[in-house]
Amino acid sequence: MITTEKVLNMTPLKRHEMQDAKLPGCGINRYLESLNSSIHNSVIINKILLVGFVRYDYCHLLYNTVLSILSVGRNGDLSILKPCSLLTLPPAEAEALMNKLPLAEQASVVLMTPWEKRQETILLSHNSSALVQGLPVEELFWTVKAIGPQDAVHILNLANAEQLQFIFDLDWWHKAELRPEKIATWILLLFEIGEETLATWLQWLMKKDQTLLSAILRPFLKIYKRPDEMDIQEAKDVLPEFTLDNVYFISFKKKALQPILGRLLIKMIEVSPGLYRDVLETILWETEAENLENSFRLRHSRIGDWGLPDYYDSLDIYAPLQGNNIRKIEPACFREEKGGDVLLPAFVPTLYIGDYPVLRAAIEALSGTKAMQRVVEEWVGAANKVLMVDEVDLDNPDALRNSLFKVAAFLNLGLEAAANTGHGYPEEILGSGSLEDIIRFANTMIRKLAAKARRLANSGRILKDFLYLPDTWADALRGLLFERPLLWDPVSGGYRPFCNRADLTAVENIIITIDTWTRLMAHIPPQQKNWAEEIPWASTNLGSPNELILPQALLTALAQKTLGKELRVYPVPAGRLNYLRNKWFSPSPVVSFNKEKKSSWPGTLSETIKYCTEALQPVAEQAGLSREGLDSIVRESLMTLYEEWADLPDDIPIDGRFVSSIIVDMKSD
Repeated sequence: MITTEKVLNMTPLKRHEMQDAKLPGCGINRYLESLNSSIHNSVIINKILLVGFVRYDYCHLLYNTVLSILSVGRNGDLSILKPCSLLTLPPAEAEALMNKLPLAEQASVVLMTPWEKRQETILLSHNSSALVQGLPVEELFWTVKAIGPQDAVHILNLANAEQLQFIFDLDWWHKAELRPEKIATWILLLFEIGEETLATWLQWLMKKDQTLLSAILRPFLKIYKRPDEMDIQEAKDVLPEFTLDNVYFISFKKKALQPILGRLLIKMIEVSPGLYRDVLETILWETEAENLENSFRLRHSRIGDWGLPDYYDSLDIYAPLQGNNIRKIEPACFREEKGGDVLLPAFVPTLYIGDYPVLRAAIEALSGTKAMQRVVEEWVGAANKVLMVDEVDLDNPDALRNSLFKVAAFLNLGLEAAANTGHGYPEEILGSGSLEDIIRFANTMIRKLAAKARRLANSGRILKDFLYLPDTWADALRGLLFERPLLWDPVSGGYRPFCNRADLTAVENIIITIDTWTRLMAHIPPQQKNWAEEIPWASTNLGSPNELILPQALLTALAQKTLGKELRVYPVPAGRLNYLRNKWFSPSPVVSFNKEKKSSWPGTLSETIKYCTEALQPVAEQAGLSREGLDSIVRESLMTLYEEWADLPDDIPIDGRFVSSIIVDMKSD
């Protein structure tokens, strides 16, 4: 048996050895650390340990061998053992290579394989049963969900009763209520998995929780007990026809489920007539509320043992952190192992560490310390709280994965922000601080930003559906208004969690920008809410108010002012575009037939900016904007139009149909 002391005193790989192995260095204690190859391209290993399989009597350390599995070996032979490439080999060759590895290294390959491919990898092993029963319970659950329960019967058949019950405890309940449709699906699937597995599970329930069977069967059955004074023949005439003992007669509420539920009842009485009797008696005499409460209490206790609280106990993960004070965990509070055994966690959190440098560096610094076990245990608990509170769809593997990486993002942001506010170095904060508080610290900062966004959205200056805001602004604002605020990532074209202070700063700048623009435009007639009605959209280059954004509206109002009209958002006549260009951007005397020369318009751009800024100064003062802020808005807006018109020949009329920076009236000269 490997003791805790031996684990903690292992020497990390030297940095140059990591580079030779083509793996970036990063330490982690006790549990295998790598990035799930389906999500991330790099694998982070310094000290690779997979401890925790002590429950199944094969506690092993992974060190040099896993480096060989994950990296391209110097002789090139071992690169094929990468989890992502192992399954591309011919089946016989892949099986042979897998079984050359010790069991612990096989387990590492399984854990580093994407959920969707784990069953294939497991079944390559001659010790597949040990591999499945050695998987952390949530890792098995996510694997089954990613494959699909009906396609995962092979590994479900290899799972032990405790693992199966964990799957049922998650899948059969929504908050404090059972889900009969899920229960019926799994009962059918249990017979596909194998009656021996079903019998083993029933035997486990006899010892651990007899309340569950009555709770899950109650929605489907109505039980009648033959009175002592009624003979059997009379009972068969007046009571439901289904009976296994001529004592309990059963009516099935859903006839379509009678065949499978009947088989389950037969299996129950085969396993234990006493179990069968007790379950039916509970349905008869205990109220549904009492039965459900008792069953939920035991379920709550079971998943709690794995660090997975229920929905209501999880709500505090998003509670504001009062005073931004991260609680210190005293070393004396760190749990000591008994007899050198390490409790297997519900999942391996460092498989989902993400590309977050502050968090990664902090973990590396803690490698080989006693604090690391506490970090892993608290990480599991915090991640499970987020899964519960966010009510992540457990049937959606992508949603599950995203939630796990969201926790890593919060930890990265919390560590970075806390280090920046005098809490210490990130590794000190992670090593001695409560992980839940670190997450709450990050979430508190996000919530403050979301509060600013909400005040802006409720100011009356933002229209429904964020009409007239540029897409990037609208998407950023929309993300902050989610119940769980998210950051809009224009690169990926989707939302993701906030993960560093730069994210917060970028979005805060967008809020300031939106606030500045909307305050300015609120003082330029007509009001935004009237643009849709007062502008003749059918005759404009845009054709619809849905195509208009605030910078276009501002340039249009400035164009009207330059043409001698009121500062007003109203379409510019198409015939006046060339005049406007000459007024704003002095052209050079270059004509279109001279292909070797183009207009550079260096002349009066700065003067135009000054003119437009002065034209807006009265409304800017009403809006409370500074001269510098106004100058920036004008400069940015004019540069957009300047770049649009810069390469157009000076002597050819501008076609308003192709102008995108201002509103053009195509029917007016």
